[in-house]
Amino acid sequence: MTLTSCDSDDRYTIENAKTLDLQSFTLQVPQDWTSFPLQGTDTYYGGLTNQVDTLYFDFGYLSFGSLDNIEQNDETLSFQRLLINGVDAKIVKEKRAEDSEIRYSVFLDKGDNERLNWIFGYGVTDEKLVKSIFLSHRFTD
Repeated sequence: MTLTSCDSDDRYTIENAKTLDLQSFTLQVPQDWTSFPLQGTDTYYGGLTNQVDTLYFDFGYLSFGSLDNIEQNDETLSFQRLLINGVDAKIVKEKRAEDSEIRYSVFLDKGDNERLNWIFGYGVTDEKLVKSIFLSHRFTD
């Protein structure tokens, strides 16, 4: 079953949140989350974790091409189109055949052919918290 929603009223409040400044964008996270760099070739690639859940990000015009490329298919468990702080986005939960765990992602497209961001995690244990982190995303200018 695929769920499609445009509602974003299911926000989860992060108590005592801090801002992670990741150069091109910011995220609100709990105090125990930290960021880490990874080696990217054509995009800015890195991650953040609380040692339980880990999210990765792929920022840049080559990260996923376009929101038009993000579509529901038979691997999609949930699919939501929405605006996150004024930016077109899609939140997707999917079980892909090549992955052993469910992938939970947000795709954001500023619409300038440069600022695209894909943030994702596998086997996320606290989906409400991760969605709240997704919803806190802000591109920096």
